[in-house]
Amino acid sequence: MNNTNKPWELTGSSDSSHSSSYSDRNSYKGTDLTNILFLSKRGMSRAPLAREMMRDIVEGTHFFGRVRTSSRGVTEAYDQCPIDARMSKFSSQMGFFLNGYSRFSTIPDLANADIIISLDYESENFIQQNKSYIRGIARPIGIFFTTGSNPYINDPYDRGDDEDVDDHYSEIASSIQFGCSKLFNQLPALIA
Repeated sequence: MNNTNKPWELTGSSDSSHSSSYSDRNSYKGTDLTNILFLSKRGMSRAPLAREMMRDIVEGTHFFGRVRTSSRGVTEAYDQCPIDARMSKFSSQMGFFLNGYSRFSTIPDLANADIIISLDYESENFIQQNKSYIRGIARPIGIFFTTGSNPYINDPYDRGDDEDVDDHYSEIASSIQFGCSKLFNQLPALIA
């Protein structure tokens, strides 16, 4: 399934009669741009916000037009769910507009990504389970944080009853923005 409307070419087999069958030794290959894929459990809040923040950081730099950002969820039950309304409202106050629906990450999504950033334990586990399809670099967002920090972005739905919702979302957005800025700083080395 091609979620990006991008033509796919099956590689790994020189015999054209095998080009329509898929085996673990074959993989999909895209033909343009550097693709950064953000993954989170549901793909309804954290990953879309990371996608938009990274787009904003790249805009106006020499990477503009050379980097494509996307987001996906790793739990099939959340495929085609609306973007989290609370995160959408919160992010719009920061100038990031999240709309649309979550999408479950497919094999072509993973295979076409040059850089995959996992935002939570579930997406890191998903990467490990599907590593045979990954052609690019996969990193947890925590690799861009300072030593001793939480390696993942907090789940927006996992908070205490006494915790202020706005503070919780503010912490999530701040962590994502910090991780994206550090990722941007390392882009030249990652895509070289």
